[in-house]
Amino acid sequence: MRNGLRLGILLSSVMVAAGCGFKLRGYGVETAFSDFFVVASSSSIFQADLRQVLRTAGAAESASRSDADVVIEILDERNQQRAASTTGNARVAEYELEVGALIGIQDGNGTVLAAPQWVNRIRVYRIDRDNLTGNSQEQTLVERELRADVVQAVLRTVNAVSRNRVVNAGNAG
Repeated sequence: MRNGLRLGILLSSVMVAAGCGFKLRGYGVETAFSDFFVVASSSSIFQADLRQVLRTAGAAESASRSDADVVIEILDERNQQRAASTTGNARVAEYELEVGALIGIQDGNGTVLAAPQWVNRIRVYRIDRDNLTGNSQEQTLVERELRADVVQAVLRTVNAVSRNRVVNAGNAG
């Protein structure tokens, strides 16, 4: 009886989540292009995640720029932290973390599809003076989430540029 009730609650929860349109981040994302090439410095914190997300979305990584439908250049990166608020004792109470990438988008022939633009994400998190280890772990988690958000935003930007290019090519012909 208890197992049946648990199973019923679980199935109901899954149906409610599916019915309201809930999806995991990145689920069902497809690209508007088939091949990509990423240009970034070897120390880039975004390039591995971006390549993985693009492959997961169904695009293939080209061996060279000229073979790619889309070339994504990571021109600069930003990972900054600053005090967002202080306590009455002049101690930091919250930090603001900003993570971003300056990206440019071209086609395989070098034609600029989108001028370089910053894709940034900012989040504020609270400092717990009684749990210094937890603060470090929270900062790491927030940085990881912000990087994932930036990568998803880059994917959406590249998709929009690619779709716009296809529409413009169709209107020109």
